[in-house]
Amino acid sequence: MDDIRIDKIVRSRRRTIALVITPEAQLIVRAPLRAPAAMIDEVIREKSGWIRKKIAEMKQRPQTIVHAYEEGEIFWFLGRPYPLHIADGMGTAIERTDRLCVSRALLPDIRNRLKRWYVEEARKEINARCMWFTMTTGYTPSSIRITDASERWGSCNHRGGLNFSWRLIQAPLEIVDYVIVHELVHLRQPDHSRKFWTKVREIMPDYERRRKWLRENERLLRT
Repeated sequence: MDDIRIDKIVRSRRRTIALVITPEAQLIVRAPLRAPAAMIDEVIREKSGWIRKKIAEMKQRPQTIVHAYEEGEIFWFLGRPYPLHIADGMGTAIERTDRLCVSRALLPDIRNRLKRWYVEEARKEINARCMWFTMTTGYTPSSIRITDASERWGSCNHRGGLNFSWRLIQAPLEIVDYVIVHELVHLRQPDHSRKFWTKVREIMPDYERRRKWLRENERLLRT
């Protein structure tokens, strides 16, 4: 166990100890408020084989993209790669053709302006897809918000509102649809029980394939 490092311990009012391996191959321990260190060590010892296996898997997956915002650099939108093109004579526009064209005037603040563009595109596309699945399933959220979340692609709050990270819009549409269906089902089934996954499968029979893609490629979307 000497080669296993705990990167973070998160204590809360939970009753059990849970181990999480992040996309960055870090070990996060979620523990009850009063759980002693010896109990945490014992759980890690029992799960040491699983921990090593998951960390190795994460290290083999695609690395998080760090953008330099240079001509020709690839930006993803709905699963398609778009080379960045810095253009003159566009005012302050951003346009998506066969390339992602950004006005040269935006260069001083290109990171924030591109993020705003992604947020607006995500709002339009995700709202439209939510409306479609709402009509086909009858599951109706009280609100839909686009957030800056970097760890969760979607979430459902206690008031029936759905939240989606703008980063999700970089993924293929079928992956966006999977996350939307996942959160819509939470409106009826708040946990991840067998009943929850049965409902997801009824709407999306191949959800497991989509879920697997997201797990294996999520670092590509964490820009």
